[in-house]
Amino acid sequence: MTESKTTLRRHALARRDLVTPQEAHDAASAMSALALALVEKLSTAGSAPVVSVYWPIRSELNTRALIETLCERDIKVALPIMMAVKRPLLFRAFTPGDELAKGPFGLSEPSSDKAALEPNIVFAPLAAFDRKGYRLGYGGGLYDATLNALRAKHPVTAIGIAYAVQEADVIPTEPHDQKLDFIVTERETIRCA
Repeated sequence: MTESKTTLRRHALARRDLVTPQEAHDAASAMSALALALVEKLSTAGSAPVVSVYWPIRSELNTRALIETLCERDIKVALPIMMAVKRPLLFRAFTPGDELAKGPFGLSEPSSDKAALEPNIVFAPLAAFDRKGYRLGYGGGLYDATLNALRAKHPVTAIGIAYAVQEADVIPTEPHDQKLDFIVTERETIRCA
């Protein structure tokens, strides 16, 4: 299982790395509009959401415009804080203009003086995805552990963000893998079966 995941991850990330700067810019704009529409739709069903959005690294689809737009709409935004591999993430409040500190693996994280928040909508980065809602991350098990912990407490909507080229026919799964509810690409919003 690990070997097939490693191979799939390597190929999916190689495809993602081929996205040109102009394609990346256009994709971020399109994804942001689709993701915002989804958050607004999910928000009408209940109380005001707390939305966790990752700060992009490497060639990940850029979420900065989404973060700015959510904050402009007075939606609480949290960025994830990595504690350890295979352990749940923590979340701290973020608004554009806040300084970010360097965390593990070069991740940008809010400083420790920012309020801890618990999201009910989680946007997750990924290396590959399938339409059943399975994601292949970077191998650290962070989002699986996080979603498992959050879902044990309250309903959480998990949304993967990726370029359309990261889609796979089937993601190999293991018992600990957490399903996504939606995937948003630059082309579409996919409701996972």
